[in-house]
Amino acid sequence: MKYFDFVQKLDAQTRFLGLITTLLAGAVFVLTVTILLLYSKKTVVVLPPKVEKEFWISGNSLSTSYLEQIAYYIADRVLSVSPQNVDQSLDMIKPFFSTDPDDVRGLEDTFTKVSGTVRENDYYQVFYPTRFYVNRKKMKLVVEGILRKMSGGQYLGEERKVVEISFFVRNGRFFIKALKLS
Repeated sequence: MKYFDFVQKLDAQTRFLGLITTLLAGAVFVLTVTILLLYSKKTVVVLPPKVEKEFWISGNSLSTSYLEQIAYYIADRVLSVSPQNVDQSLDMIKPFFSTDPDDVRGLEDTFTKVSGTVRENDYYQVFYPTRFYVNRKKMKLVVEGILRKMSGGQYLGEERKVVEISFFVRNGRFFIKALKLS
């Protein structure tokens, strides 16, 4: 008799531990699915070098205010330069460069042209943005503004400039694909 009671007790314990194991495995599965869902919809706040407006970044979506701030920053770094600071100014936006070698080559050519012109003519210039456009379908940012040039305290003139930035977003990070000045 004692033998059968012992076997029944072991059988009950086995069923109980099996139930507990199944419940724990289910809880691990539910937590894993929850974490994956939360991870894929995470919102990361990334600060541009100068924050003027509230913005958001979620996955591969960027708010218009973020795109505006980053476009103004890039246009300022490229066009508001002097012979003394042109290299440092352009180096500040290199972290936004695409990792594609062809894109980097095109951006480097644009920057070489800008820095060569500023050094060759020995003037400094200041860009005053007036308008901002975003085309999400073509992934382009356009900043229009006035570029004023001066040399040795003498005003050389001003012209309308347009900075067109082709971009893409990967994992919430903004990358410059191409930059066109006109």
